[in-house]
Amino acid sequence: MTSRDFTDYIHHIGDRTDMFLTVAAHTGARCTLYPGSYLDLTPSYALPDVTYLDSDPRARKAFADPATALSLTGLHRHYPQAPEITFLPGDYTRTLRELPEAEWDLAISLYAGPVSEHVARCLKPGGWLLANNSHADAGLAHVNPAYRLAAAIHHRAGRYRLTTDDLERYLLPKTPPHPTREQLHARGRGIAYTHPATAYLFQHVPHGQ
Repeated sequence: MTSRDFTDYIHHIGDRTDMFLTVAAHTGARCTLYPGSYLDLTPSYALPDVTYLDSDPRARKAFADPATALSLTGLHRHYPQAPEITFLPGDYTRTLRELPEAEWDLAISLYAGPVSEHVARCLKPGGWLLANNSHADAGLAHVNPAYRLAAAIHHRAGRYRLTTDDLERYLLPKTPPHPTREQLHARGRGIAYTHPATAYLFQHVPHGQ
């Protein structure tokens, strides 16, 4: 596969580089883990060291030649050093258990299921989780004592804005009470919130401290 496989997918889903730049500036994250990444290479445009993880054969094929992803990232990166890109094939529900503990500054969960529940062990204490509410993962992180909401991210007119103001208004269900973990898993999708955001940034709090 060629770099066009990455760029075509980015054009299809929309370029999220600005969101990752916003998160990078707020968190100072360097080492990032992206389970369920598929062909979204844009985190590497903003973050210098990204480990991608996906079970899809098309992702395996696209990342098979590291030079392709590195060359494309080199054209779009927003940092001075050479990018570091790692791809791990496999289902994250199993593969994440095999990775080192407390190794990454940031984990990304976008449209990939309950990543938050499997990736917490891989995050450094005080590390970060960027999640949207597809497949209810923001809701799952909200009810998980290993995470604490740190910011909300909004997307408007092609730009991303991060806010840490009035966080108590987020993740409040339109129809209380908030579902439990078990109820969210049974639904398999996110619920409606009174003040929805495009994505949410959580901080990892080991042992629910």
